[in-house]
Amino acid sequence: MRPILRIDLHVCQTCTTCQARTVCKTRAIVQYERGDLPIVDASRCRGCMVCIRACPFGAVRNDERPTTNDESSPLKQDGI
Repeated sequence: MRPILRIDLHVCQTCTTCQARTVCKTRAIVQYERGDLPIVDASRCRGCMVCIRACPFGAVRNDERPTTNDESSPLKQDGI
């Protein structure tokens, strides 16, 4: 299962130059305008987790919640 990366909006400092965005080779971290909170575009993210190490504030997190597409997921087993 590919990791689900997200940016913790309570920790993010909206840096002028987002280091996590700078190191992302697939451009999965999107920041529409300077000063906006960045988001992770899951359709582009490959789950390499380089961005986690790049953020000096630890705002990028690995959120390993199961998805409903995973057959072994408790959510799928409950019919959700």
